[in-house]
Amino acid sequence: MFAVVQFGSTQYSVREKDEILVDKMGLEEGKNVMVDMVLLYSDDEGEKVKVGAPYLENVKVEMRVMGEERGEKIRVFKMKAKKRYQKTQGYRSDYTRLKVLKISELSGVEKKPATVKKAVVAK
Repeated sequence: MFAVVQFGSTQYSVREKDEILVDKMGLEEGKNVMVDMVLLYSDDEGEKVKVGAPYLENVKVEMRVMGEERGEKIRVFKMKAKKRYQKTQGYRSDYTRLKVLKISELSGVEKKPATVKKAVVAK
């Protein structure tokens, strides 16, 4: 099974038993997390593909928090020629490692998105 999930403003394509790095979430190590922000779902054969508008109501992804870690250091160097200005900065991102345990499709009727009706203003 294959799914596209969203954490914050970033989208990740995941399969079962995959490990992904997401921005730091501040969760306990070993805790299970159920993700309901699923944008796309496909079965193993690729015959059944569902696309959300924007999210799928009846597809959930279960993940386990494996721990928190830091990314590699990024160095930023600024310089202005002939002005004797130099500045070096470093930055390391904090990440949470998640392991995909199960992608499940819940049974039931899929809800259609509600239509927005414009209000008529009387003059």
